[in-house]
Amino acid sequence: MSKENLKTNVSLEATYMELGKFYFLNNKYDAAILEFNKVLEINAANAEAYYNIGLIKESSNLLDEAKEMYSKALSINSEYKIVKERLDKLIGIKA
Repeated sequence: MSKENLKTNVSLEATYMELGKFYFLNNKYDAAILEFNKVLEINAANAEAYYNIGLIKESSNLLDEAKEMYSKALSINSEYKIVKERLDKLIGIKA
């Protein structure tokens, strides 16, 4: 991949992430998930995208799916503290 393509992908990744957050904050969960999935198409190792999808799933009371997304985020970044806290809360571990 050329430097120019890499810069374009990084820029697109950031744009999709911000769009996803915008849609999430405006309760447009389906649109938000589409944007976060675009992030993951560019960078499958983006823990923040998995975390945000997990938040949407949790907000939609899809707790098993939320746990799965949080687990994926932690498998990428085991130091992602807020993700660990959310996952622990869902599985019933007290901090």
